[in-house]
Amino acid sequence: MFLRNCLLAVAFMARLGLGLAVEHLPAPEKANLVVKGLLVCLDGSFKETDCLATPEALGLKADQGRIYPLKKQGTVDALFAEKRLQTREFRLTLRKDQSPWYELVRAQLIRGGKLFDFHYFCEVCNITTYAPGLCMCCRQESEYRESPAE
Repeated sequence: MFLRNCLLAVAFMARLGLGLAVEHLPAPEKANLVVKGLLVCLDGSFKETDCLATPEALGLKADQGRIYPLKKQGTVDALFAEKRLQTREFRLTLRKDQSPWYELVRAQLIRGGKLFDFHYFCEVCNITTYAPGLCMCCRQESEYRESPAE
């Protein structure tokens, strides 16, 4: 009880700025980047290639022609493999790190000039994911869902 009260007092004084040094966290490196374009297949040197087989890598080719190579992860693979998306045009929110890759933060599809959100949902567990497959909890197949973006 005593320790809890001491911690509460320290937290309160820190909040008021009373004589305690408060460590400042560094600002984030860069804000997320929102890019609109077409999903393309890339070879090992990040050049656009045919998507006949499973590609080495995927990227988003922006309207201006710049290609953003996407870090390999389940949600990126779902963009390529999910036939129900019926599009290769996306609006992606990306995060850049020190590597040449961009990490996918959020994906929205563009169909008929309209923007849609999509996800996979497990009714049993009430869990939402962004990659197809079995529910991480009950191991039942998750259901694909999409809705107009707000």
